[in-house]
Amino acid sequence: MRYKEFLIIGSVLLVGFAFFLSSKSGLVSNNKQESSQVLSQANPLPATLLGKQATDFKLTTLDNQEFKLNDKRGKTIILFGMAGWCGTCIPEGRALTQVRKVYAGRGVEVIGVAFTKGDNEDFLKEFRNLGTIDIPLALDTDNVASKYQLVKLETTYIINKDGVIVYKDEGFTSYEDYKRELDKII
Repeated sequence: MRYKEFLIIGSVLLVGFAFFLSSKSGLVSNNKQESSQVLSQANPLPATLLGKQATDFKLTTLDNQEFKLNDKRGKTIILFGMAGWCGTCIPEGRALTQVRKVYAGRGVEVIGVAFTKGDNEDFLKEFRNLGTIDIPLALDTDNVASKYQLVKLETTYIINKDGVIVYKDEGFTSYEDYKRELDKII
């Protein structure tokens, strides 16, 4: 019996520590770039993407809706790189749900893209249900991870109404962080 209790307590501590490390490594900076189209970012974008047109992609969401980036011109798009099995992605998914509710009328759309090899629709459905998350979610069937150099979970891009990448972070982004960045461009 004590062994089982030890395993449970150890597991909880390990998950908590992993969440702590994940949240610490993802703090967003407030540095402003000189270009009026480039907002603050935690980690600089490669020169090939910063201030450049976002590469088109087409995905089908869990709700069987097509999301084609080039069809979204005139809207601000938040691209959230995540995984259906990622527990630390849930708080950001909730923040994005709030962003979607508050900013939908102002032309902001959100798409969560599960880009890891272990992802599948069941994981995405469970992620959505566990986190009470209400954003479009899709498996990366169009190589979005490569196009946007998604290598870390919780990587977020904001693409402005003209289709230009203006923001990137790697790590947890709160509702307040999104609000600050979106209010600069819309």
